[in-house]
Amino acid sequence: MASELHLMVVHPDPDAARAVLRTAVELVEHFEACWSRFRHDSDLSRLNRLGRRGGGTVRVDPSTLTLVAAMVEGHQVTAGRYDPTLLLELLASGYVASWEDPAIVGPALDPCGDGVAGSLFDVGLDAVESTVTVPDGLVLDPGGIGKGLAADLAVARLLDDGAAGALVSIGGDLAVGGAAPEPAGWLVDVESPTDRDDVLCRLAVLGGGVATSSTKSRRWVHDGVEHHHQLDPRGGPTDSDLVAATVVAPTGWLAEVHATAALGVGTSGFCSYLEGHGYDGVAVAEDGAVIATSELAEMDGMVAR
Repeated sequence: MASELHLMVVHPDPDAARAVLRTAVELVEHFEACWSRFRHDSDLSRLNRLGRRGGGTVRVDPSTLTLVAAMVEGHQVTAGRYDPTLLLELLASGYVASWEDPAIVGPALDPCGDGVAGSLFDVGLDAVESTVTVPDGLVLDPGGIGKGLAADLAVARLLDDGAAGALVSIGGDLAVGGAAPEPAGWLVDVESPTDRDDVLCRLAVLGGGVATSSTKSRRWVHDGVEHHHQLDPRGGPTDSDLVAATVVAPTGWLAEVHATAALGVGTSGFCSYLEGHGYDGVAVAEDGAVIATSELAEMDGMVAR
């Protein structure tokens, strides 16, 4: 996931707390092994190779079934604004290596015979057999949804293992659950997209997820042109006049897909998009203006859910 991992638990027993934290770290490492497009033996890489070779069915880890199901649902609930089928566009723009270690290059993908990829809605999931069926030509890149979902699942494991409360943050996208260490909830500082040492606002979250999408966080130059990883499903980098969007939602993965979608709709549609889905959020425009949904704005930068 090419991201820093931070975990916090509320637990009465320090030794037990360390044990459950180790288990959660191992779980996230397992997700990375299954979901990374930069690992040649990951489930995701095997699915993408299969898609480029005519499609078919492959057995995967149960967590990968959960991830693919979330990608399909994320595409649906955002009306296509979150699109996990844009890997070829990312590769063409030069994003071929791990952000964390440029020496780690993802597997090459075979050319598709007729250049036409199957639909995301043609993907088949079989929970009994733990298999995924991909259509001819389709390749997948979870994007930030992997971070949000991994955080959700790690929080659930920590609570199941006896933690009274838990927070898991992967690259700044996080999930929280259970008892918070502060009466107001889990206090989350939202980083300014233009100055990592500056806090845009602080959120007080009782449960669920918080995620940020930004055109500033991952940028690179390819063939003399600067690129970022936020793509418009209609083609090319998003031309939104927002540089960052942060969303609070019931889960980390939902927060991630809606942050991607809300970033794409721009300043004119940001608040109506999120409020139409019943979520809170804050965004920063190219000119530095800060935009917030009504509940968050009324609470002067604090939101409790």
